[in-house]
Amino acid sequence: MSLVKLNIARGVTGTLPSANFSGGKIGQVLRTQSNSSTSLSTTTYSDIGLSQAITCSATSSKVLIMGHVMHSKSGTNTDRGHGLKILRGSTSVFQTQTLYYAYDSSQNSSFNDGDSTPFFYLDSPNSTSAITYKIQCATWNSGTVVFQSDSNQSPLVLMEVLA
Repeated sequence: MSLVKLNIARGVTGTLPSANFSGGKIGQVLRTQSNSSTSLSTTTYSDIGLSQAITCSATSSKVLIMGHVMHSKSGTNTDRGHGLKILRGSTSVFQTQTLYYAYDSSQNSSFNDGDSTPFFYLDSPNSTSAITYKIQCATWNSGTVVFQSDSNQSPLVLMEVLA
């Protein structure tokens, strides 16, 4: 195979504009974690002990919310799953489409499964007041799911993205 070299500067005239990247800079990064074991058996979204407050420097800032929730499911002949919700104060800003977003199937055998459910969301809070973001979970089919079991840590990271 032959190599072809192109002279891409040939025929280019004039002045190229300077690059100006004014947005998307990180203003602050806050991190928390929870290793407090929380057992849920409800289809109602409930706190799992994972929250963090942030005060943005401008109303035009966005907040990138990310982390993962450690969980453990076990059972015999019973499928288990859970859904996840992110709240800004008492307002839901993200919710999984189903309560079996993270799902384990059991067919005629017992199982014990530990895993993590990642989450990422870019929020536009339009505020310079302190805002608390909180993670809630609910279980599918009212099956028991233990969050942060065996002292496994679930982290929550908030990043202020400047406009």
